[in-house]
Amino acid sequence: MQASWIAAAAPLVFLVFSTAATLAAQSYSSLQSPISALAESTQPHSWIINTGFITYGLMVQGLGFVLYASTDRRSFQLLLSALVILYGSGGIAAGIFVTGETNIVAFGLTEGDLHGASSWITLSAVLVLMAAGAFVQPLGGGSSAIRKVSLAMLVLTLAAVIQFSVTPSGMAPSGLFQRGFFATTMLWVFVSSLHLGRRLHKRQQEGLYPSAHLG
Repeated sequence: MQASWIAAAAPLVFLVFSTAATLAAQSYSSLQSPISALAESTQPHSWIINTGFITYGLMVQGLGFVLYASTDRRSFQLLLSALVILYGSGGIAAGIFVTGETNIVAFGLTEGDLHGASSWITLSAVLVLMAAGAFVQPLGGGSSAIRKVSLAMLVLTLAAVIQFSVTPSGMAPSGLFQRGFFATTMLWVFVSSLHLGRRLHKRQQEGLYPSAHLG
């Protein structure tokens, strides 16, 4: 399977896992609680959402391969690919370290601390990626559509993040706001992966790239 299709499928796979985890959860409110609360030790099927986070983090790395192959400038190749690695690695870490857990993991940091840090790293990385899609030529190419989509998703994500940050934890609709920026960032990943895959495939057909394995 080609890298762009793997990355595009990542949000859909995560949607399946998160929906299954929500349906299997006990005493859980999607309006009040963050998605990561589905992984708490009190939940009998916490492995479902943890698997979803880790799977998403691995699959989304396909976007990094496509960005690297379809971007001309070396500096952008390295920067954008590194951001995707951070984005996906943060998702993997969020699936390994459980929110709210107080056991010390390393250097005085608890499992909950590491989960929180990885979550913010993930969010920061994808915000920069969306900004690149909105304002940087190598990502958008000649397409005004991907620029507009990136800008719209960036603005909507920031709005949801701000609302989530100022809403007291555990109170409605904080959970809804978090799902809002999950949806906008993953929609951006889906659209960008397909766009870049088509763009790379077209350039390969024109003879600009020797291999079609990454498109």
